[in-house]
Amino acid sequence: MKPTHFDLTVNDLAQARAFFERVLGWRFERFQMPFEYYLITAGPGTEPGINGGMGSIKDAALSGGRPMTQVTVAVADLDQTVGRVQANGGRILEPRMPIPGIGWYATCAEPGGLAFGLLQEDASAGLSLP
Repeated sequence: MKPTHFDLTVNDLAQARAFFERVLGWRFERFQMPFEYYLITAGPGTEPGINGGMGSIKDAALSGGRPMTQVTVAVADLDQTVGRVQANGGRILEPRMPIPGIGWYATCAEPGGLAFGLLQEDASAGLSLP
């Protein structure tokens, strides 16, 4: 399983957006969340690497008030993988939650405390049916 997404948590969203746009040529698009969050296109799809997202420290309790970077790994079965995290001494920092239209997400930590995300793709996650 490979990382599929990176997430940046920053002090000042406008300043960080301008910085990464000018320095690395990244493109930002507002993503519908209950707080200000942007998807990052870090380069053309023909280049190796992954895209990401960026939000503010004030909206990320896990950041402890400090900037942070976190990677997310795509998994076939989130519940099964979370079980393996716990069985191997890891912790669940944020339990399974929907990211509407994207999938099911959980934040975990390895035994030493390094946080990482797990994502099971499911376009119907968090979407209520009429």
